[in-house]
Amino acid sequence: MSRSLLAMILLVPLAAACGGDDGATGEELYGGTASAALGATGNGARCATCHATTDGASGYSGVTLKNIAFHTSWKGGAAPTLLDAANACVTGWMGGAALTADDEAWKTLEAYLVSLSDPAVTAPEPLTPEVLADVAAYEAAYAGGDATAGAAGYQTFCASCHDRGLQVGLAHAPSRAVLKGDSVGIIAQQVRTSGPPPSAMTDATDRTPGPMPFFEPDELSVQDLKDIIAYVRQ
Repeated sequence: MSRSLLAMILLVPLAAACGGDDGATGEELYGGTASAALGATGNGARCATCHATTDGASGYSGVTLKNIAFHTSWKGGAAPTLLDAANACVTGWMGGAALTADDEAWKTLEAYLVSLSDPAVTAPEPLTPEVLADVAAYEAAYAGGDATAGAAGYQTFCASCHDRGLQVGLAHAPSRAVLKGDSVGIIAQQVRTSGPPPSAMTDATDRTPGPMPFFEPDELSVQDLKDIIAYVRQ
């Protein structure tokens, strides 16, 4: 381990406690109003909206931030540095301006992420969205759910945004009443591929470009998504 890396690790608690120029701590840049302020004006999404800080936490679309800092790449190789990975969220999901290495907010957030991470965990962070051919393929894959069983899943995975009309970037999450009018295929495609990549597929009916984060199958199972869609559309 390099001396500079060891020094950074040892200084993490101090950096996270002191915060950036605006006084925000690492915890506040993860889950507080300072986190939301990294995005567009009015953005209500924050790191904590999508990312847990412990393994196995249910209801999050993003990978846990535990052990996130020392991967050799992020976002399935699309982000070669931790700063690039953070900016994919700040600009792509939250609609804000990209952070730079010199920003005090980034220095504080980086220190917080390092404090959650084991330097021995370096494997590339994978990205495995379920991308099917078109809306019809999603319709076939996700029809036939149990609406009663889907009620609890909706509360866990969806209600925090869709029952609050949360602003993510520049857009507001549509209500369940609005989503009820969408087909099974449209909802499934949005849940599995929404956001920046892997949106803009060749399917002309693809509506997934937008600020909603997608859920990979290991984050939200096929059966759970089937049931949630049935609940939303009942």
